[in-house]
Amino acid sequence: MNLKNLIIIIQIALLFSSCVTLQNNAKYDLAEGMYQLKIDNKKFNGYIENNADSIKITNLSSKISTNLPERINIFFPVKQRFIKPSLDIDILTTLLKIRPQVKQVIPIPTQLNTAFNGNLYIGHRTDVYQISYQKNPLGNYKRKINHFGFSGGIFVGLGNTIMTSTTTNNAITTEYDGIILQKGIAGIIAVNKLTIGVSLGLDNLLDVNQDSWIYQNKPWYGLILGLNLN
Repeated sequence: MNLKNLIIIIQIALLFSSCVTLQNNAKYDLAEGMYQLKIDNKKFNGYIENNADSIKITNLSSKISTNLPERINIFFPVKQRFIKPSLDIDILTTLLKIRPQVKQVIPIPTQLNTAFNGNLYIGHRTDVYQISYQKNPLGNYKRKINHFGFSGGIFVGLGNTIMTSTTTNNAITTEYDGIILQKGIAGIIAVNKLTIGVSLGLDNLLDVNQDSWIYQNKPWYGLILGLNLN
């Protein structure tokens, strides 16, 4: 088995393992724990308990508790927000890279690359959960939880790129898939179960043609998809 195939197998394994973790520990679930609560523009520290038929909110200062059942018969106008900062560890894949034009004797125009890659991401995250009640056709009000997440951090990973004479200033005559180390910064937005973001990165070719590769350490812009690991 060559190095390229081994890297691809490792990347696929990481992505599948992260999918399993995502199902079990997804940040879009309002888990039991400490939160900063915001109710009617007032903030306080609180603790959330998930019971079988309700969410119990306890103000840690006053020790007063409120239960939010799954269904109610009367309209509940108060929207409640629960804010939780945390360390964010993700597996990211760059769906596409935009490489700016390279100025040389024969200019290389802006490129759009979609090569397979995988990255480990570490950053700071803030999750916001909003609870409200919506009326159903039966006239009852059902509890609804919307989730929004915001994260910023750094990433590093491996990928591949097509090596040609054009991208090496005619230093090679045969084409092959080169292995690259990629790193950079990223910003992620999560809305319920969808997690997507943008990135700014640099690539390093990991073989003897790195000095000839026209994209060595050149910035690129990317659209990324994240799978949360914690």
